Amino acid sequence: MAIGRRLTRIVRARRNAPGPVQDPGAVVAAAQREQEDRLDHARRAVADLAVQRRRTELLAVRASDEIARLSRQAEDAVARGDDTGARDLLRRAIVARERRDALHVRRGELDAQVQRLERSLGQVEERVEESRLRYLSVRAEQDAARASLDVRRALGESGRDAAEAATAAREAERAARELQARAAAYDELAWTDPDGPAVREAFEQLEHGREAEDELARLKQRRGIDPGR
Repeated sequence: MAIGRRLTRIVRARRNAPGPVQDPGAVVAAAQREQEDRLDHARRAVADLAVQRRRTELLAVRASDEIARLSRQAEDAVARGDDTGARDLLRRAIVARERRDALHVRRGELDAQVQRLERSLGQVEERVEESRLRYLSVRAEQDAARASLDVRRALGESGRDAAEAATAAREAERAARELQARAAAYDELAWTDPDGPAVREAFEQLEHGREAEDELARLKQRRGIDPGR
């Protein structure tokens, strides 16, 4: 089954499963992880089969060495005139040869199986990689959409905050103008009242100012300084 169809089937199954509603992105991520776990399991299976192939090769080599050793021993037995011993060694060599031939056949079968599985595994890896890239693309689009939504929300909130700040500033300006108008009105009322404290203070400053000017002129005369200076 193609990886895309498997992902679709898994997502639909989890979507239709009873229980709380899940985030579609989380469901796709879980499905992708499941596919990658299956791929890792398949890789380990192929690796184990390759180990068996290598072990079979080593057993075949060991059988060949045993055949060569038994053949040399049989030749030595014949040279000694020990036909009985030679026959026994040759029978053992024949058994070892049959075992070696069987190991060669088994090694060929394992090699063909490993190569076939490696080709299939390569196709699965390509499909899982395509699925992973598609998942990353979808997640990037989701992240971009989420970021855009967050920015729009922030802009909306900042716009509301700015509007509230502008309203508060206008109210503060209006309150300040009212206070200034009240102060000006109090000042105007103080000057229109002849007995008011402002009028009395002004007359006192004017009178004291004249006295200070007269005292300054007399002081300059005593010092012999021109009063006009």
